[in-house]
Amino acid sequence: MRKDPRDLRILDPAAGSGHFLLYCFDLLLAIYEEAWARQDGAPSYGPTGQTLHADYPTLEALRRAVPALILRHNLYAVDIDPRARQICALALWLRAQRAYQMHGLKRDERTMIDRVNAVCAEPMPGDAALLAEFAATLEPPVLGQLVRGLFERMRLAGEAGSLLRIEADLRGAIAEAKRQWRERPTYMQAGLFGDEPLTIEQVGLFDVRAISDEQFWDHTEGMVLAALQRYAERAEDGLGYRRRLFADDAASGFAFVDLCRQRYDVVLMNPPFGAASKGWKAAFEQAYPRTKNDLYAAFVERGLALLHPGGMLGAITSRTGFFLTSFQKWREEILLKAGRPTIVADLGYGVLDTAMVETAAYVLEKNDG
Repeated sequence: MRKDPRDLRILDPAAGSGHFLLYCFDLLLAIYEEAWARQDGAPSYGPTGQTLHADYPTLEALRRAVPALILRHNLYAVDIDPRARQICALALWLRAQRAYQMHGLKRDERTMIDRVNAVCAEPMPGDAALLAEFAATLEPPVLGQLVRGLFERMRLAGEAGSLLRIEADLRGAIAEAKRQWRERPTYMQAGLFGDEPLTIEQVGLFDVRAISDEQFWDHTEGMVLAALQRYAERAEDGLGYRRRLFADDAASGFAFVDLCRQRYDVVLMNPPFGAASKGWKAAFEQAYPRTKNDLYAAFVERGLALLHPGGMLGAITSRTGFFLTSFQKWREEILLKAGRPTIVADLGYGVLDTAMVETAAYVLEKNDG
């Protein structure tokens, strides 16, 4: 099914300086113009229901808008190195300026680039005291507990990067809090005839006593993320600096969480390979039991999970996963079950400038199941 180009999302989960996304930028320039020219039966943009041609009646109007549209809607990057993230964002911004120049648009005719979705996977800013002070202001109290839990989990982001399943952690914590809320009569009855109020330890992990309506749980994830964004921006302001290249980007820690919650049409990668770092090793092996023998295998598993059904993953990695017995689960359960290979090229040596490793390039289509 065709999509409006503004609904396409492409992610590089280990982006470095963004080479893959620069190639994607050039391809998207052509995709936008082809979609604009196809007026009959053109798909509409999800949030507005408008077609590309309706929003940009002339080709000149489209060309003024497209570079900013690509950076705002289409391209997403994650890296654990803040310098690499900055270089990636700058490279994409410069590529947008070149597109404007290519169409002869002067500076005052160009749409302002105010957002680049290049995120550094890093812990949330601030410290424990600031977090505790902020969390204490949140009502009901379970929101503060969820925010603190997510904050603690984010401490691994600098080592785990995109492999940190932060969105699954949040949903799991909310599900556990909801379970405790549904079972609350059990522990509430224990304090009916006592003189002392129930402690949090008596209640359980989450303080859900102030919640009276089950509909609260339908909106909990959004409330936690909104609170996390407020905290992140407050913490960064308090530190006296901004880890943002453009004015309306979210703070880095929150932006990483938000990026992990989305689903993508394409994931492209040349991920790191080898063993996990010591600080992340135990959590890594627990999170990726099928692919824990090598980081690149886990990145492929994670990349497929981040795709829409039918989405495409493209990777250049070591070729060892295609024949070593230690990668049997990766081949059987990831390549052939979670995905479906469409192209495989055995490239050998000489492809990666910085690593003497035999490589393979391949494309997987995510299965619908």
